Amino acid sequence: MKLPRPIERWQSRTTFMLALSLAVMGLGNVARFPWLLGENGGAPFMLTYVLCLLGVSVPLLIAELCVGQHGRGSPLTSLRWAAEVSGVSQGWLLVAVVACLGAATLAILATVFGGWALSYAYDLQLGRFAAVDLSQSAQALDQNLAVPSGFARWQLLFAMLTLAIAAAGVRRGLGLFAWIALPALVTLLAALSIYAVNHGDLSRTNAYLFIWQELDYDRGSFLAALGFAIYTLSAGVAVGLSYGAYAPAKVPLVRCVLAVALFDTVVAVTVSVIVVSLTASANLLPDQGISLVFVALPFAFGSQAFGDVYGALFYLALALMLLGSATALLEPLIASLASTTKLNRWRSAVVCTLAVWSLSAAATLNLARVESGYSFLQLLDSLASLVLMPLSLVLVAIFAGWCMPVQTVRRELGREPYALFRVWYFVLRYVSVPVVLIAWLWLYAVG
Repeated sequence: MKLPRPIERWQSRTTFMLALSLAVMGLGNVARFPWLLGENGGAPFMLTYVLCLLGVSVPLLIAELCVGQHGRGSPLTSLRWAAEVSGVSQGWLLVAVVACLGAATLAILATVFGGWALSYAYDLQLGRFAAVDLSQSAQALDQNLAVPSGFARWQLLFAMLTLAIAAAGVRRGLGLFAWIALPALVTLLAALSIYAVNHGDLSRTNAYLFIWQELDYDRGSFLAALGFAIYTLSAGVAVGLSYGAYAPAKVPLVRCVLAVALFDTVVAVTVSVIVVSLTASANLLPDQGISLVFVALPFAFGSQAFGDVYGALFYLALALMLLGSATALLEPLIASLASTTKLNRWRSAVVCTLAVWSLSAAATLNLARVESGYSFLQLLDSLASLVLMPLSLVLVAIFAGWCMPVQTVRRELGREPYALFRVWYFVLRYVSVPVVLIAWLWLYAVG
C-alpha cells in the first residue's frame, strides 16, 4: 500500500480556522438569510437554524475534514487512500469526483457574483446610484446585462485575484490571504454596522428579524432553515476534504468547526441587520436573490447620506466573502489536477481558473440572451444545490460514518474528549445522514 505523498500544511490552528471561516461564507449570507429570517417567523426560524446547524451541518463538515485529514492529499488521493485503508471498494472514489464537480459549479457562481460585486463597488464610489429611484436601479442592472462585456471584465479581474492566491500555495496563498481578508472583512462589517445604526431603521429591523412570529412559521420554514443550515457549512464537500488534508496535526476538529459555525452565524446576523435596516429606511420590503443584492441595496445606499462610500464598502465586503469562497472551491480542483497529471501547482491553477472564468463569462453572456426559460446560471445553481451538493454530502457522511473503521475515525479526532466523539459519531450516523436524505427526497417530491 503506497503512502500518500506529503503535502503542504498550515502550521497553526488559527490559520486553519481563519481559512475555513472564509471558505464557508458566501452570497447566501447576504442574498437569502435576511429574507428567510424575516419571512419565516424571525426568532423561531433562528432557533431552528441553529439547531439544524449543530445537529446536521456541523457533523457533516467534521466528517469531510476527518476524511481529508486521514488521506492527507487531494480529494481524489484522500478518498483512494481512505478506501484502501478501510478495505472498501475503490468505487468510493466517485465521491471525490462528484464533490469536485460540485466545487467547480459553485466556483463558477462565486466568480459571476464576485465580479458583479466589484463592478457595483466601483459604480457606487463614483456616485452612479446617488438619488436614483428603484426603477432606475433595476434599469442599471438590465443595462449591465444587456452589454455583459463589462461584467465579464470584472469577473476576469476577480478570477485573476483567485489565481494569484491559489497559485501561491497553501501557506503563502490560502493561509496568508485568510490572515489578511478575515480581519479586513470584520473591520468592514463593523463600519457598516455603525452606519446602519445611524442611518437605518432599527425598530422595523427588530420587528422583522428577531420578534417571535409564530404565525409566519410552518413546515416550510423548518425545511428552509434545514436547507440553509446544510448548505451554510457544507457548500462544497471537496473543500472540506482539501482543508482537512491541510489541517495541522492533532487539531481539535470538532471544537474548531463549532467555533467556525458560531462565527459564520454572527456574520450572517450582522449582515442581516445591515441589509434589512437600510432597505427598511428606504421604505422597501426585503427581498431575496439578485433583486435584493443588485437592485434594492444599491438604491438603498444611493438614497442615504454618504451612501456612495458605504455602499462601495459593502460590495467590497461581499467581494471579499466571495473571493474567500472562490479560492476555497478552486483548491480541490487545483490539487486534484496536479495530483493526477504532470502539471505543477501553478499551471494547474491557471488551467482551473481560466476554465472557471470562461464558464462564468458564458453564464453572464447567456443572461443577456435568455428572454424566457432556464438560463445557464439557473442551471448551474440547480445542478449544484439539487444534485451535486446533497449527493456528495450524503456519500461522504456514509463513508465516514459507516465505511471507515471507528478506530480510524477516532484516531483522526484524538484531540477530542471521548464523550464528545461518541456524541458526534452517533449524530452523524443516525441524525445527519437520514435528515439530509429526507430533505433531499422532499425537494424532489415537491418539485
